[in-house]
Amino acid sequence: MAEKNIHSGHRKRVKANVIKNGFSQLEEHKLLELMLFYSIPREDTNELAHKLINHFGSFEEVFKADVDQLKRVDGVGDNTAIMIAAMGETFSRISKAKLPKKRVYKTAEDLKELAVSLLQGEENEKVYLICFDAKKNLKRYTVISEGDEVSSEINMKEVIKNLVDSDSSIAVLAHNHPTSSAEPSAFDIDSTRMVCVTLRKIGYALADHIIVGENGVAYSMHLDPRFSSLFY
Repeated sequence: MAEKNIHSGHRKRVKANVIKNGFSQLEEHKLLELMLFYSIPREDTNELAHKLINHFGSFEEVFKADVDQLKRVDGVGDNTAIMIAAMGETFSRISKAKLPKKRVYKTAEDLKELAVSLLQGEENEKVYLICFDAKKNLKRYTVISEGDEVSSEINMKEVIKNLVDSDSSIAVLAHNHPTSSAEPSAFDIDSTRMVCVTLRKIGYALADHIIVGENGVAYSMHLDPRFSSLFY
């Protein structure tokens, strides 16, 4: 009972401090400790906050972990793992929602900049479809496929649906290589050719396929003479 009272008083002091002084004055482990109050109602969460940061290497990396990875940390149950993973997804979506800084993308460098903003730091391979109208105004960007660390299939139904729904005529693919360079694989080349041919048959165009490597360097297949003939 005494231990419970100590923890209860501590939580009240932490919350009162935040109400009075705001969040910016909290150290990272203190901020995480506060978050954990809401998934672990009656235990000291300070030790677990330190344990999570130490396990994943940084405060930021805690929120990049998925539910299974989080549950491998002693003291993390379903509620805590789901809460942290949901926060991580929320942070990611808010960050992406701030993009883009511009609406018209005229060059491959513009597209590479956008692709890096969308994909740098992702741990699994994701494929984005970026949709433009005929004047190259950005209409939409969305994840159409997600795989593991080394591969992700391109979903043509999603490609076509997003082009139609956004009233777009030009598509750009962008995906990442989380564990390798941006050089296109044989699968990347074959899948790009397939998307080009399919879209051309139904009156759409694929303008480029941007690949972002593990070091954040972006590569344009359209700029590569080996593949430029694939595109419109």
